[in-house]
Amino acid sequence: MKQILITLMILFSTSTLAEGQLTKNKQLVIDFYTDVVLAEDATHIDKYLGPRYIQHNPMVANGKEGLRALLRSLPKRDKSAGPSGEIVRVIAEGDLVVLHVKSYHWPQPNGGAIVDIFRVENGKIVEHWDVIQAIPEQAKNTNTMF
Repeated sequence: MKQILITLMILFSTSTLAEGQLTKNKQLVIDFYTDVVLAEDATHIDKYLGPRYIQHNPMVANGKEGLRALLRSLPKRDKSAGPSGEIVRVIAEGDLVVLHVKSYHWPQPNGGAIVDIFRVENGKIVEHWDVIQAIPEQAKNTNTMF
């Protein structure tokens, strides 16, 4: 009986620690996306990205400089109008955090639905994947993409 209680305590403790780490990872990615991507502001990149940043989007180079170059290439917009989109959902499992994002004006005038996947290691974002779908003028159903 004592062994069962010890095992349950270890499992509960590990689960609680894991939940705490998931919460930290989610907040890191939310803050990064808000401060850097949605604000289109490269000045905070070093705060959030690890020294080795692997990029899986074939249109963006690896590393922090690849992200900086992407942000520089974006059309200039009036930043006083607010962010360029919004985070709709956040999902985390293990070392991965997934964002479901509504982009207001990109990749088409109607915006886009984006799924970004980030891998977090030692409190920094170290890897990124994404899938981007333009929001059409007319949908063939009454569901939204969000």
